[in-house]
Amino acid sequence: MTPPKRKTEDKIEALRLCVEQGTKSQAQACLKTALKEKSNFLVAKAAEWAAEQLAYELIADLCDAFQRFMHDALSNDKTCAAKRAITRALYDLEYDNAAFYRNHLHYRQMEPVWGGSVDTAVDLRCTCALGLVASNDPRAVLHIVELLHDPEYQARLGAVKAVELVQPFHAEIVLRQKILQGDDEPEVTAQCFSSLVKAAAEESLDFISGFLQCDDDVLRESAALALGESRLDDALDVLIDISDNLMSVDPLVPSFYRAIALQRKEKAYDYLLDKITTAAAQQACHASAALSMYNYNQELKDKIIAIGKKRKLKSLNESIAHQWEDP
Repeated sequence: MTPPKRKTEDKIEALRLCVEQGTKSQAQACLKTALKEKSNFLVAKAAEWAAEQLAYELIADLCDAFQRFMHDALSNDKTCAAKRAITRALYDLEYDNAAFYRNHLHYRQMEPVWGGSVDTAVDLRCTCALGLVASNDPRAVLHIVELLHDPEYQARLGAVKAVELVQPFHAEIVLRQKILQGDDEPEVTAQCFSSLVKAAAEESLDFISGFLQCDDDVLRESAALALGESRLDDALDVLIDISDNLMSVDPLVPSFYRAIALQRKEKAYDYLLDKITTAAAQQACHASAALSMYNYNQELKDKIIAIGKKRKLKSLNESIAHQWEDP
């Protein structure tokens, strides 16, 4: 009698035990065998664990498995599970074959879902963008620029994060252009500002500051938060100057106060503590909320609670109780 075939779940569990309890050579042998399996979910797990084990010896096996799942992908690799995991593993294992990442940078896998279809290869494209940069391909940024126009916003987001890592001057050019061009997804715009700060903070200060008083609230908020993340003294001065001139009803007052709090400087804390002490109730509440990201800071907590008790404003004390005193 032929024994029943083991379920994929059983094979994954057996592989996990081999990886966790076996010797290094035993684990690599199990992973090597698993990478040849038909199940894309089993291969995905093998790829993930190969990366965790720093199994550089399996790079060739990972590449072979990837190519195998490129054939009849909709049937053999549903949800693109294997190829996504393999690509991530190759990146984590510092595989520097620029051609591999270039060739799959725009790979799409449209799969049917109720009412239409969905692209399951977005993560793969994002990883290829990172891998291409890490490969030191001198033309990497030229290829990644195309991904900034991908129909899926998550892929555009991944492209922005990859651009952040190229040569700073090139990153600055591309990110400024993308900001000026705009994007339908606010998260992409916000990431552009954040990445620009990480790539070239001092050089971009004037450019980013120019958006703080524009008519587009998405751009204003993204620019403010990016300047907060920069932790540049000059950026803090700009944020304080703009905040002092905001109308109390401006919907972005909370965002500007949060940006100031992100600076993590005494001058920033003092500014917001002064707002809690002297500003109208609504602004005081916004300042307290902005500082509440540091509610683990007992000294700061004691100061704010004391201010609230002294001012005796119901809305402020309710805000402080919610943000600072509650577990």
